[in-house]
Amino acid sequence: MLIDQYRLTTSVHSNWQIQALAKAPLSAPVDVYLKVNSGMNRLGFRPEHVSNAWHKLRSLKNVGDMTLMAHFADAENPEGLIEPLQRIDRAAEGLDCPRSFANSACTLWHPEAHYNWVRPGIVLYGASPSGNWQDIASSGLQPVMTLTSEIIGMQQLNAGDGVGYGYRYHAPQAQRIGVVACGYADGYPRHAPSGTPVMVDGTLTQVVGAVSMDMITVDLTPCPQAGIGSRVELWGEQVKIDQVAKAAGTVGYELMCALAPRVPVKVI
Repeated sequence: MLIDQYRLTTSVHSNWQIQALAKAPLSAPVDVYLKVNSGMNRLGFRPEHVSNAWHKLRSLKNVGDMTLMAHFADAENPEGLIEPLQRIDRAAEGLDCPRSFANSACTLWHPEAHYNWVRPGIVLYGASPSGNWQDIASSGLQPVMTLTSEIIGMQQLNAGDGVGYGYRYHAPQAQRIGVVACGYADGYPRHAPSGTPVMVDGTLTQVVGAVSMDMITVDLTPCPQAGIGSRVELWGEQVKIDQVAKAAGTVGYELMCALAPRVPVKVI
């Protein structure tokens, strides 16, 4: 078993896992996190079943230290923890145990949910759990991923000329656009609309027209010096991933997860 081989701590959210732990030929007990369903209704034991699950686990020779854990569906909401914490308190009644509940939003904004351990997620990557970069702008958090490319082509448009598939954008006047070597096959969001921020040679501009499989077109009006080979930041230090995600109707997590294997990755 990999859990035994690497001495991992595992979460337990269902009865089948308790049964599996009871039968597993482990070399030593493993530590477990018992998950409470706080109302999110994804994984975990409902509050009325937690005590029974706890005592079943506590009776197993294969189980070492135990911690109560939970997750929250609406921690970005100032009132989003009231009912979930009440449910967790009911579940933990009579149990003398460490607790680990706080996700990124709770770590930042809900100290009442910190307890013994916090489990930050998206903030470790420098993105906001609310999806709004301004909410963490003063936190000192830094983005850990920068997606860059360069301009590989340019077009001079006349007023009224369309750009890209479906002509979703028409030039309001004479306009120079740049073609960037990146598209949805690389992980850039296909639904990013015209107006999505992008940085060309350190100057803020925007996407125009539909995102293609391998290319994006951007407005070069604010950066007349830009040309073939100009550096383009699609997200990172200057263009926040939350800004791109918000424009595309998604979250920073999805963009980070969607980066395609064909994109060269440089670890700094």
